[in-house]
Amino acid sequence: MGATNSKEERVYVYADQIPIGFTPQLMDELAKPSDAHATRPAAGSSGHSEKISADAANSHDLVEQEVAKELARILEKNQLDELQSKERQASSTEILHEIRDITSQINSSPSAKSAAFGQSLHARDRVSSCLVDNADRPLNCWKEISDFKSLVATLESEFVAASK
Repeated sequence: MGATNSKEERVYVYADQIPIGFTPQLMDELAKPSDAHATRPAAGSSGHSEKISADAANSHDLVEQEVAKELARILEKNQLDELQSKERQASSTEILHEIRDITSQINSSPSAKSAAFGQSLHARDRVSSCLVDNADRPLNCWKEISDFKSLVATLESEFVAASK
């Protein structure tokens, strides 16, 4: 009882297509200075209004400073991003040359030509095919994985011995 209103209030919905007009009296009232809107002037309101206007000017200056700082930061960030992208483009050719050098070093290294290297590649393929075949039971591939681990350990020891 009494929890709801007994009358339903009308709901007005204004679509974007309906123009809303303002009366000339409302426009004149809004155009008046803010002092004309005050209903009761306080004693000593001139001191308050000066303080308020000074605070408004200070806050306006602070806002302008913060906006200037933010714009400077964004501009600096954009310039840094442009420089980094230019460096990345310039260094991509260098990276390609380094990749080619490393690939040639790997191909010419004795470990790449060793029998363990070829066996490790075949063992890697066996592990991947076993994992694909036993997707829901990967523990069934323990034998292939242990073979691959032992071949990799052999390759590591050959590499360490060759690099000394």
